[in-house]
Amino acid sequence: MRPVVLALAPPAPGLTRGAATPCLELLGGSRLINRLLGTLHGLGLPMPLVVSTDDSAPQLRAALDPRIPVVSVTGGRRSALRTVLERTDEDLLLLHDAERALTPPAVVTEVLSALEDGIDAVVPVIALTDSVKEVRPEGLRNIDRTTLAGLQSPRLLRRELLEQVLEPAASAGTLEAGPEHDRFDEILEAIESGAQVRTVQGSHSGFAVRDRLTLWQAQISLGLARDTSHRHGISRRG
Repeated sequence: MRPVVLALAPPAPGLTRGAATPCLELLGGSRLINRLLGTLHGLGLPMPLVVSTDDSAPQLRAALDPRIPVVSVTGGRRSALRTVLERTDEDLLLLHDAERALTPPAVVTEVLSALEDGIDAVVPVIALTDSVKEVRPEGLRNIDRTTLAGLQSPRLLRRELLEQVLEPAASAGTLEAGPEHDRFDEILEAIESGAQVRTVQGSHSGFAVRDRLTLWQAQISLGLARDTSHRHGISRRG
């Protein structure tokens, strides 16, 4: 089983100037992507393949262990996953978004252990806590949050399923664009195609660190900063 780390998120305001992708941000003396690679290594997984955009590949190669292959791609997530298929021959692929670097090892283990005969893919999910609205011509409508869940990483997919959802006919309705606009999601495409996708419990630590706010949340999660939002009159949810 080959872990694949997708470092596709674009740079964001509020992060280190000049950093080509958020996973290169330092957090407590370690880069986010190094924290993720340490988690995967600690679980005894093979050396991962890192897939990045053309802009971020040079910085990633300079920051990572030279033994870790870094492949650059042009385009969005769909293009990156096609490159993954070209560069690997494993029957099972573990896809992990680099910005979800604080995902606990227990979540990765749960994903790996949930795949069995008849299951095509496994993904960790977490219940939504924010209010969700459906926009209609007549106005907004509340949506029952208990019927919704947020998808996290890692995603474990069988190779033949990934090949299927990446076929041009299967994803004809998905706009191919740069990473900042690419809306392709292999799990959503798999569900749409009728694949058997199993969910496991995700973690509140598995959020994506993409900007200044989520970096601050990551610092709080690791005990590197305190949540002082209440001092400014911002209510906090339990």
